[in-house]
Amino acid sequence: MNIEQISQGLLAKFEQCRLVFWQDSDNEFTHQLNELSINDSAGNKIELIRLDDVSHFQVKERIELLEPETPFLLYTTFAPNQPERDWLYDIRLYAESFYADSSSMILNELGMRMEFRPVITEHRAFFTNKTRMNRLKKLLPENANKEELQLALIAASLNVDSPTFVTILQHLIMQFAQFIKETESFSEASLSKNTTLKDVTSKSDASKSNNNLFTELQKYNLETAFWRFANETLGYDVEKVDSDNGYSKNSDTSLDSQQKLQDLIIKLLFTECYQALQNSGVSSKDPMLERFTQQLLPIILDEKGKRMIASTASVGMNSSKRAMAVNIIKSLRESRSMAQDYNVIAAEVEREFELKNILSMVKQPHLLQSVETFEYAEQQLIILLARQINELEQVDINKIISHRLTTHWTHSSHNKNGTQSNYAAILSAIKAAKQFYTLKQKYIDGFYYDSAKAMYQAYEQELYLFDAAYREFCENAIKVAHNGSDILKKTGLVNDIETLYVDWYLHDLAISWGKLVDNENLLEQWKLSGIPNQYEFYNRQVEATFNSSQVKKVFVIISDALRYEVAHAISEQINNEKRYLSEIKSQLGVVPSYTQLGMAALLPHNKLTAHIGSKIEYKADGVSVHGHENRQKILAKRNGLAFKASEVLNWTNEEGRQKILDARVVYIYHDQIDAIGDKAVTENQTFDACADAIAEIKQLIERIINRLNGSRILVTADHGFLFKSSDVVDSDKTAMTVKPQGCVEAKKRYLIGENLPQDDYYWQGKMAATANLSVEGCDAEFIVPRGSNRFNFVGGAKFIHGGIMPQEICVPILKIRELDKKQQTKHAKERVSVVPLSNPLKLVALADKIELFQASPVGKDYLARELEVWIEDPEGKTVSHKQKVMFDSTSDKSDERKRNVIIMLSGSGFDRTVTYKLMMNDITQPNRPNLLQSHSVTIDIAIEDDFF
Repeated sequence: MNIEQISQGLLAKFEQCRLVFWQDSDNEFTHQLNELSINDSAGNKIELIRLDDVSHFQVKERIELLEPETPFLLYTTFAPNQPERDWLYDIRLYAESFYADSSSMILNELGMRMEFRPVITEHRAFFTNKTRMNRLKKLLPENANKEELQLALIAASLNVDSPTFVTILQHLIMQFAQFIKETESFSEASLSKNTTLKDVTSKSDASKSNNNLFTELQKYNLETAFWRFANETLGYDVEKVDSDNGYSKNSDTSLDSQQKLQDLIIKLLFTECYQALQNSGVSSKDPMLERFTQQLLPIILDEKGKRMIASTASVGMNSSKRAMAVNIIKSLRESRSMAQDYNVIAAEVEREFELKNILSMVKQPHLLQSVETFEYAEQQLIILLARQINELEQVDINKIISHRLTTHWTHSSHNKNGTQSNYAAILSAIKAAKQFYTLKQKYIDGFYYDSAKAMYQAYEQELYLFDAAYREFCENAIKVAHNGSDILKKTGLVNDIETLYVDWYLHDLAISWGKLVDNENLLEQWKLSGIPNQYEFYNRQVEATFNSSQVKKVFVIISDALRYEVAHAISEQINNEKRYLSEIKSQLGVVPSYTQLGMAALLPHNKLTAHIGSKIEYKADGVSVHGHENRQKILAKRNGLAFKASEVLNWTNEEGRQKILDARVVYIYHDQIDAIGDKAVTENQTFDACADAIAEIKQLIERIINRLNGSRILVTADHGFLFKSSDVVDSDKTAMTVKPQGCVEAKKRYLIGENLPQDDYYWQGKMAATANLSVEGCDAEFIVPRGSNRFNFVGGAKFIHGGIMPQEICVPILKIRELDKKQQTKHAKERVSVVPLSNPLKLVALADKIELFQASPVGKDYLARELEVWIEDPEGKTVSHKQKVMFDSTSDKSDERKRNVIIMLSGSGFDRTVTYKLMMNDITQPNRPNLLQSHSVTIDIAIEDDFF
């Protein structure tokens, strides 16, 4: 500032008062005072008094008594004395103050009080750049204090958007992760697990310069302030170590900030993992936790600057600093933008400190249920669940897996090896395996029924769940294997489930079913009372729909090889939608249970006939049923049309409506499962095809209702299927070595012809009995193997159909209709209600448990609900971490529908006289969150541990 600018500034002050104090603490303008000569607005010369050179008492006498009208400029380079020792204190109260130093001018520009001049002076280099100043102005809070000013300076220096220590630290951690990716090494920048701070070998100066994350803070003298905030917020400090000459020194002088940051990151991770283990139920006395104590926050030093390990271990979550450390790591892990950087750092720390050895000491899966810090915790949990699956209760496994499916590693797109995360699939496979084991225990004595009808109905009602559990297990196990993991094989689950499914379930089911078929001569009269036959489908299902309602058009989706249990999954998913209602039943499929015969049975007809030449041909009322054009001809007689599913899905709205405008019946043929399963090169993808079929059929249903104005839909199949994942062995084959005489069609699971032989190891029958074929055609016969066997002369295969196992001939019928608004209200499933079990709620620690209760089981009337739970203060400020909890229990037992939630408070100074709120946000549909009713909470933390 030049003398002219000073003069103008002083004159402005003298407009307000004849007395102006000028404090030049930095002694910048002492030599320019002699150049200063100014008059006030009245033309009076302004007298200069150098306060540093004269008695303040004499000054007081002169300006108040001797010259009460004279304007005085009172210049000093010293701060004023305390009021009780300051002769001029009363004058200062009414006089004006003037500052001409750069620090004061900066404060004026920022609109801050002059008491912060020392802060500006300390970081003077920061203010030489206009861009930085503009960033600072945007970040600086109104009426900022010293701490807020320094945080804003740090944030502006690092180009961080929010001037909080947590945000700044997270920014540096992400930058550190990038450094690890670039160097592909953690050891170069981090502390070895076997060294103290004094043992750290620094990198070269050039390397430090290129990779130092603290360069900007060092330029502006903000480094010390950053580490002070680290201490105040997290309790991070650096222990004094003994130097080689025997004298104690603070290692802070031998450790640069980047190395300290690495050390802090390690301690943050260890602290969060330690607390998660305790939250899971690991005793504080467990020897395993001793492995963590050296790395825990807050760090407590004794009077000699040495770490007090015992005190550190005794500090619990009533330390706001430890709570903050935990919440910082949780926030990093759960942030979409920071999660991948978190994975990089966590993986390196896990490797460097050989945490696999520590976490392997946990022997009960529930003791890891809250641990997300390191990926190996997920792996160890999975190993324990798989190994202890038969000892653990279904409800306990479901609770653990339900929770883990909401956590980090199951949602992380890539793990530390760069491959797709398998954990959701592995956990889903374990859950399905446990469902299979639980069902097996229920039927441990076998499958015994009084009649074939009773066993068929048992399959409809419950036995199909064996096939569903097996499919879900295999679908996920295959996905896991394709992604490069063999954990399910190593733990023996794959082999055990396969053996139980093939050698116990299918084997015993086949024996029981076969005995009933033989005892009742079922193949001679293929009927079960009360269960419609497949060849009656058009009359009993399609026409009956017209007869019972004001329906003008019926859509029929026929999905090749849509097994009953797969259709059941579709029905459940549809019933979870508000607008639709699905009812599932079944029909007794034709035998042999294969595509051409099944498709023929589903078409409208008065009679079906078989015509045997070099091959077999079926006709409906004299018209061949083979091929799309022939099916069109048959349907046209009933004012019907036939389309492929791919056509329907590709129609525009108008195009589709025009094509079906005059049709009474629309058949839509869908082929996904059979197209994949019935080919040797793709049969291993059968269960993936089932998942695709479920999605595609749901899409077809929505397309029909939403775009084609359909209101009645039937979904059925030509046949079901059998599938096993393991290779076909000799015991799977029927002892028929050659194709018998009279056979015109020989497949894996059936033979068709005339005058076929009979024997005890297979069934032989007439299709007039099992498919209601008219005698006007050929008297077609069939042979199917007993049980789930194949014919060895055509080669074995994993995917088969054609026989009479329940999985093949229990053919689904889904009846789907659109609901009007009144019906939607009545039918709509509600999300389960969730309430706290305690009232009023009270938290007595910074990490405390709240028990929440799912009021109803998920099922026919209620849907699952995922909540995000946290605590707010009366002003609506979030004062805890947000915890995700899934409520999806299907149990009728109320005790099994309870969920414990660990609330992690952040901050300190909670007031027991103030009412806080438990907030619950429904995030089941992430794009449509729904804030539920809050509940009052009292926070009464008797003692906080941060007095150390």
